[in-house]
Amino acid sequence: MRLEFLSRDQIEEIHSLSLKILEKVGVLIHQHDFLRFLADAGMNVDMDKRRAKMQPDLVKKCIKKTPKHLTLYARDHRFNVELGENRIYAHPVGGASNVIDLDSGEVRPSTLKDVENLTRIVDALPNIHTGTMIVYPCDVPERLRDIYAVEAILRNTSKNVDATPYNDESCRYIIQLAETLIGEEDLKKKPIITCSASPTSPLQFSGEVTKVLVRATRYHLPIAILPSPLAGATSPVTLAGTLVQQNAEMLAGLVIVQLLNPGNPFMYSPRCIPLDMSTGQACAGIESAIMSVGCAQLARYYGFPSDVYGLDTDSKTLDEQIAFEKALNGLLPAMAGANMLSGAGCIEGGITVSYEQLVIDDEIFGMIFRAVRGIDFDEEKLATDVITKVALEASNFLQQQHTLKHFRDEYYFPKLCDRSPRSRWQKMGARNIVEVARERVKKILEEHKPPSLEADVKQKFNDILK
Repeated sequence: MRLEFLSRDQIEEIHSLSLKILEKVGVLIHQHDFLRFLADAGMNVDMDKRRAKMQPDLVKKCIKKTPKHLTLYARDHRFNVELGENRIYAHPVGGASNVIDLDSGEVRPSTLKDVENLTRIVDALPNIHTGTMIVYPCDVPERLRDIYAVEAILRNTSKNVDATPYNDESCRYIIQLAETLIGEEDLKKKPIITCSASPTSPLQFSGEVTKVLVRATRYHLPIAILPSPLAGATSPVTLAGTLVQQNAEMLAGLVIVQLLNPGNPFMYSPRCIPLDMSTGQACAGIESAIMSVGCAQLARYYGFPSDVYGLDTDSKTLDEQIAFEKALNGLLPAMAGANMLSGAGCIEGGITVSYEQLVIDDEIFGMIFRAVRGIDFDEEKLATDVITKVALEASNFLQQQHTLKHFRDEYYFPKLCDRSPRSRWQKMGARNIVEVARERVKKILEEHKPPSLEADVKQKFNDILK
């Protein structure tokens, strides 16, 4: 049983309206050579107005060409992620520019050292399955930050990494880094990096985005299309209208990817968020979670793996607002069948990252994953024989082998939450969860060692950076 806000008829209407928009309106493409490519592929292109219109039959053919199962390969294959039906995973927020300093507690610009440390923590956490450019290093030149970030990440994790570049020039160097680590052929067969590309809402693709897609599909890299409409500003204020627009943008991106490389791995990865009309700011309101539920339903309708907003929050500090926003924004799309949830470590709408919140979010994800599993229902779990035995013997369930056999798989055991009596909690220092999380962060940074790189790989990395 999944959470559903849209009926089957409503989903099909969104699909039908998306096709009509792509046929009648199309998308703006801000790159002349790419427009020529689309025209040669049979698309209706107006070169002067830079608009490409997509016929429904073409869209449907590209949907059929798109794989319905996706493996995100990791440098250590124990961390491979298999995206498909009834599987759920998580990853951190991406692209933050600030961190809360672990020692002072003050907000400051993120550094290359933060990229390394946060990546090592992600590498150690069991409920965060892939990496991202969680923060950009503000202590290197701005136009090189994505390249330096990927280099630092590849040195500090064995997990798959979303390595979304600023532009095509950056994409070239990022692919060189990945090639250096595992080789060109292995990168094409089992890519350890993925690439995200965002249309510009409403219904536009920049020249740099199209160039990145061309380069990434040459290497068969998994592509996540990330429409990021701001409801009320760059998309309709109505949630249903925003779902239609983002779906049209998503399908346009899918068509582009499949024309470039038929069968290229693809993720349905919308980032729908409302505009707070009282502040003029994007916000992580409950409407974001509601739209993520709708997006997860649309992805399932097409059979595509989905990646949606998860643990988003607008709070500026680690407080009660963070707790209820992250819980609601993560749990709703998870119960709707999303395959991947984002947002670990983020506060302040993803502008800032907290070390402590990153490990707290690992705990939240663990609980969400347990909730998604639901209730195992079979003769063994119904336990009527055990109930009968205990009742007749006037015994208790702690003494039963059935309890020993099942308690570990039935219950989620948190690492940070305190469930002890107050007296014991006080005796252990009366620490709140942020203090416990800070200790765990420091322990990970002291003890966790990601796999080292060969000396020649390190040297080649340095040469690429130079």
